[in-house]
Amino acid sequence: MHPYLNIDFLHLVGHRKNYSIQFSPGVNIIYGDSDTGKSSILEFVNYLLGASSIVMADEISSSITYAALEVRLNGIEYTIKRDVFKPTALVEVYRCIFSECANNYPKKYAPKFGSTEGPDGYLSDFFMGALGLPKISVKVSPSKADSNLKRLSFRDLYKFSYLDQDEVGSKNLLDSANWNLFSTNKEVFKYIFNVLDSSISELEQEISKQSQEARRYKNKYESVSEFLRETDYESQSSIDDSLTSLDETIIELERELGETNTRMVSSSSQYESYKAAFNMLSLNEKGLSQELTNLRAQLDRYVRLKNDYDNDIGKVEAALSANQKIGEITKVSQPCPICDTPIEDIAEIKPFVSSGISPLLNEFDSLKKKRKGIQSLISELSEKQREANAAYFAVHEDLNKARELLDTESESMITPYLTQRDALVKELSARRQSRSQLVVNLKIRNSQKSIHDQYEQCNAVVVSLEERLEELKKSAPSLVNVLSDLSDNLNKFLKKVNIKNRRGISVSSKNFLPVIRDREYMTITSGGLRTISSIGLFLAILEYAIDNEVNYPAILLIDTVGKYLGKTSKAKHQDDTDTAADADEGISDPDKYKNMYEYMFELAGRAEKKGINCQIILVDNDVPEFFVSNYKPYIVAHYSSAGDNDLPKGLIDDYDER
Repeated sequence: MHPYLNIDFLHLVGHRKNYSIQFSPGVNIIYGDSDTGKSSILEFVNYLLGASSIVMADEISSSITYAALEVRLNGIEYTIKRDVFKPTALVEVYRCIFSECANNYPKKYAPKFGSTEGPDGYLSDFFMGALGLPKISVKVSPSKADSNLKRLSFRDLYKFSYLDQDEVGSKNLLDSANWNLFSTNKEVFKYIFNVLDSSISELEQEISKQSQEARRYKNKYESVSEFLRETDYESQSSIDDSLTSLDETIIELERELGETNTRMVSSSSQYESYKAAFNMLSLNEKGLSQELTNLRAQLDRYVRLKNDYDNDIGKVEAALSANQKIGEITKVSQPCPICDTPIEDIAEIKPFVSSGISPLLNEFDSLKKKRKGIQSLISELSEKQREANAAYFAVHEDLNKARELLDTESESMITPYLTQRDALVKELSARRQSRSQLVVNLKIRNSQKSIHDQYEQCNAVVVSLEERLEELKKSAPSLVNVLSDLSDNLNKFLKKVNIKNRRGISVSSKNFLPVIRDREYMTITSGGLRTISSIGLFLAILEYAIDNEVNYPAILLIDTVGKYLGKTSKAKHQDDTDTAADADEGISDPDKYKNMYEYMFELAGRAEKKGINCQIILVDNDVPEFFVSNYKPYIVAHYSSAGDNDLPKGLIDDYDER
């Protein structure tokens, strides 16, 4: 069996809504304007397949909570959920599609080797096991007999399936500039094509491990089945039927409850007239209450002003009285001390001269007039207050009567439905509780089924590995033959693309990278030619996997197919190419770009005819014009930063509407 990994859906679970991209077997195209989230799609796929971290734009990080990926590994559906903000957190893997995760218990894996092992192991081991690939260790330094060994991980394998934006056409393709990493990648390359010296022994060990694993799952399944049987546990089909019936009942109860609630809201003319009168009286009461408040405040101000006038009048009266008494001369006769005859004072006494009382009298008259005026206003306001008070209490009394009538009418209309509503609510609650328990039972049955599926999967892997082992023993592939076939595949691609001076084409036996015109890949100065040859190498590997059973998941993801082909203008990329060499190669020729796409479609079509599963996911800023009409079903996402032609503005298409 040819191992394969197919991506079906990417789900970004958000605060406002979920953002989903659907993929299909064969070629999938994502294109549109810059900075619309195209590359983020492949970065999320990469992260959910075990990358150590992910960098998100602000509009993405503020909009989502976690990400999920629906995949098929050798035909079995899985959903991988991962926290995008906690890269070291355990990764949840469900053996079902995304919509059924609530009915299944997940396996929990540590995201990478070196971290604390998860309850169910490491994510890499899960992928390798699900794909039926041998789990081996490779030498860190193959040329040394005492070299340390490194566990080969799914991430090592995935490097040959994913060309990100920086990797396409890069001089550092497959870490070729880092000798330590590149040495490991060369061993992984040999592993893919079964040309490691230890391939046969590693296969035999893997068959033994898978056989032991199959027996373990079988024993576990039998123990679980016996327990469930002895406890009279419902069968999965019975639980499914019960859930279906219960869901129908819950829907019907919710409908009846909604109708009852609607009927409880009275629509009778009597009730409506009471309600209208009540609302009117309530408004009147509020208006009168506000009027009384205003009158009290105004009256209080006038009373304080009258008191001030009274105080001022008292002060003026005191001043007038003092003015009369101060300076008054009183003549008193004094008797003679000898004869008692009165003696008159002959000295002239001048009286005290006052300033006059006219101003005081004027002020006194003015204050009395003002007091009289304010007293008149106080009397008038007091009368208004009494009238407003009387009106308020009359309206208040009418409002209480209206409230009683409204309550009585409402009670007479609602009471008949209360018993019915309470019964419906109680029944609905009981049914929902029963459903929750059934979901738990279903999860247990699904877990039992998952154990049996894993047992069968291990058996299938054993059969596949035994067939491969037998084939290897009969005719083990040689590295020379593998490189020859890859060179032929690369040459076919370059012929289709129609590069200039196509000669000296091969895959190097030293570094397993392309050789063009007998020049090693790293020495090619044209960034455009490196782009074409790097994509050609990865397509050659995919094509080999279509024609031969190898340790490769038959998936290829390429970010920015048009890099260095006149389709990108990023300075950091332009600095790594010789524009003169690009011009000599005729890299900007649109036919070359179109031919690359056509070759990928032809390759996917050939795989489909052979019944081999493969998938190619491409991201670019634009695609050849004729593709839009001829290959529209293969375009899974198309973005416009301005929203032209009603296109979504990006992966997070509602960010401007938040």
